Amino acid sequence: MSDEKRTDEIQGEILHVYDGIEEADNNLPTWWLLTFYGAVAFGLVYWFYFHEYGIGKLQPEVYSEQMAAVAAERTIVTDESLEALMQDETAVAAGKKIFTTQCYACHDQGQGRVGLGSNLTDEYWVHGGAPTDIHNTVTNGILEKGMTPWGAILGEQGVSQVTAYVLTMRNTNLEGGKPVEENAKVWEP
Repeated sequence: MSDEKRTDEIQGEILHVYDGIEEADNNLPTWWLLTFYGAVAFGLVYWFYFHEYGIGKLQPEVYSEQMAAVAAERTIVTDESLEALMQDETAVAAGKKIFTTQCYACHDQGQGRVGLGSNLTDEYWVHGGAPTDIHNTVTNGILEKGMTPWGAILGEQGVSQVTAYVLTMRNTNLEGGKPVEENAKVWEP
């Protein structure tokens, strides 16, 4: 290669030629340079804001604060609190709405369907008939029988409302209910 400098009208100054391949020295586009410098500036501001001076909170801190707030809002579910909720017509109506949209396919109007959900209108309860037992069943589901855990889907308030509605159906003995299962126990308050 010769030491003389060549220029091309499109590429500009040609710096090197190897095996017929010409290498030119082109300036980077302005938009690319602005994006690059902006990313560097953002990175520096981010580093000082979150890591060096600790002005902002990182995601693990935000998450732990949110979980603490949720834990503080969480109420302790007792038989008494669920029975009191059963007397609240608004909560029962909300529970009925959730029940008819989410639970109706297996439990019908509470009678249960053969091969699917349990009868919720009689005195026999396979997984316990105490209000906290019902709340636990709705929250965690019965996976071996195909009942979905509804706790994460409905939230604590939704589970409590459904439990209040189910408690209103207990011992109503609707016609056409599913037969009693072998391991069902009579619920006595």
